Amino acid sequence: MKFRGLFCATTAANNEEYRKELKKRNLWYLFIAAAGILIAVSALAAGQSGAMKLPEYILGVYCGVGTGIVLGMAVLFVRNIILLKDEEKLKQSRLENSDERLELIGNKAGQAALKVLLLVGSAGALIGGIYEPVLIRALIFMLYVFIFSYLVACSYYRRRM
Repeated sequence: MKFRGLFCATTAANNEEYRKELKKRNLWYLFIAAAGILIAVSALAAGQSGAMKLPEYILGVYCGVGTGIVLGMAVLFVRNIILLKDEEKLKQSRLENSDERLELIGNKAGQAALKVLLLVGSAGALIGGIYEPVLIRALIFMLYVFIFSYLVACSYYRRRM
């Protein structure tokens, strides 16, 4: 069985619907790539100007994250362009990504990953808070954001579905 991407699932019933969906994804990929460029350029500018006293390591992390985002989005963008140009590949991709079993596997894997993330985030907040008080606030805030967004999403999808 081939591993499918985290955000590859589709409900498109035909190639035309899938084509529209891929075009929308490409717009998102361009937007996210622009954010990656902004991150990398900001880190480079901060390092060159010396206005901010950030360690070299942190500047490298920001440059690496920005570059990684741009490269990842470029790969996904090019892959979608290739799919859009070849009707047979488009159909094959649509069928692979619309498999109900894969969607169920993705949902179960996502639930398991979220449980682990909540557990590790809670433990990190409690343990890290001993050494750095701001860490507990940041991690607890992130957990609150997750819980709030989960409740909002549940409410939204209950009304929509």
